[in-house]
Amino acid sequence: MMIKPELLAPAGNMEKLQIAYRFGADAAYIGGKVFGLRKYSDNFSLYEIEQAVRLANQLNKQLYVVLNGFAHDEDCPDLITHLKALEDIQPHAFIVSDLGVAQLVNRYTSIPLHVSTQASITNHYGCQFWKDHGAKRIILAREVSILDCIDIQKKCPIELEIFVHGAMCASYSGKCTISNISAGRDSNRGGCVQSCRHKYDLIDPNNNEQLDSKHIMNAKDLMGLYQIPACIKASIASLKIEGRMKSNLYVANAVRSYRSAIDYCYEHIRHNQTIEYSFLNRLETQLRQVSNRDFSSGGLEHIPAGDSIHYNFGGYQKQLDYIGIVRDVIDEERVVIDVKNTFKQGDQLTVLKSESDIEQLLPINNFWSLTGENLVIGKQNSLISLPYFKNAKPFDVITRQL
Repeated sequence: MMIKPELLAPAGNMEKLQIAYRFGADAAYIGGKVFGLRKYSDNFSLYEIEQAVRLANQLNKQLYVVLNGFAHDEDCPDLITHLKALEDIQPHAFIVSDLGVAQLVNRYTSIPLHVSTQASITNHYGCQFWKDHGAKRIILAREVSILDCIDIQKKCPIELEIFVHGAMCASYSGKCTISNISAGRDSNRGGCVQSCRHKYDLIDPNNNEQLDSKHIMNAKDLMGLYQIPACIKASIASLKIEGRMKSNLYVANAVRSYRSAIDYCYEHIRHNQTIEYSFLNRLETQLRQVSNRDFSSGGLEHIPAGDSIHYNFGGYQKQLDYIGIVRDVIDEERVVIDVKNTFKQGDQLTVLKSESDIEQLLPINNFWSLTGENLVIGKQNSLISLPYFKNAKPFDVITRQL
């Protein structure tokens, strides 16, 4: 039976969680202050996780907590205490990569278990093993194709989840230790310094002559937009966006684009209608507007090859800057903006809205401080008032066209 896949979004803090839900995510994944792989994200305190679960339940959404770091024995007492606290909060699932952590989850909580892509599961035997150990869902390794998913699903019926968008790791399923060696920070315990993104000099070992200088491991970002129809036909349960440390703009734009793609493709497939790829082309244009390293389809169709690496990386590509977020709308007269990046009069501002695929232009001739003073510059980390724009709502995302 064909199912409509869940759209799963990243949320590095409460604000991004609100944006993810309001722009169309069915579920979001967050990390606590410990035991996740995004040590330098804002992350959530236990109190904030409780608030996040309450919000998800109010909106009829799902909320998953990441526990995908590799635990050492010294970590386990604190982990058990953490699990007991989370059992009282009842998130909708844990995302776990370590078998020992999974055993502790099963022993100390009643919360469903999702197995992280960090577990490097690439075949139905691995799926069956984890299913036998209580897993409800398997997040397959990034190297597994959609055709592989179909084969796995036939041999081991279980919920499958795959990544469809975001940054890619150059190592196999994230099992990298370059950061450990080069910076003393454990990649698999939340400390990665992204050594793969650097340019490396290639030296002839025989004479120490420099042969070249390239970004030899700098993987392009993943875009699985055109693979959405195949994902739906393969009955993949969840399609995941990477990026707990990305901006509000990234979360809003990616969630909005994939929400549109999933809804459109599902309805057309269900009614045996032709999918117009011009629709997906427009969504690709939207995705390319936000900071990226260029895109490839990763391992969704075949084993990633040289075309998935940006050897001559010259910087991020983008057409939009993130300016801020709508905090309040006052009597359809003015809109209060939380400014994150400085802008000035004359800049072309646009707004991303959850209910529209089109960026709305903002005709900004003037704006004010909250006390009514006319401003020429909207300064970073300030609250300012803009003229009201049609259907303005809290968590609309304000951008600047470049």
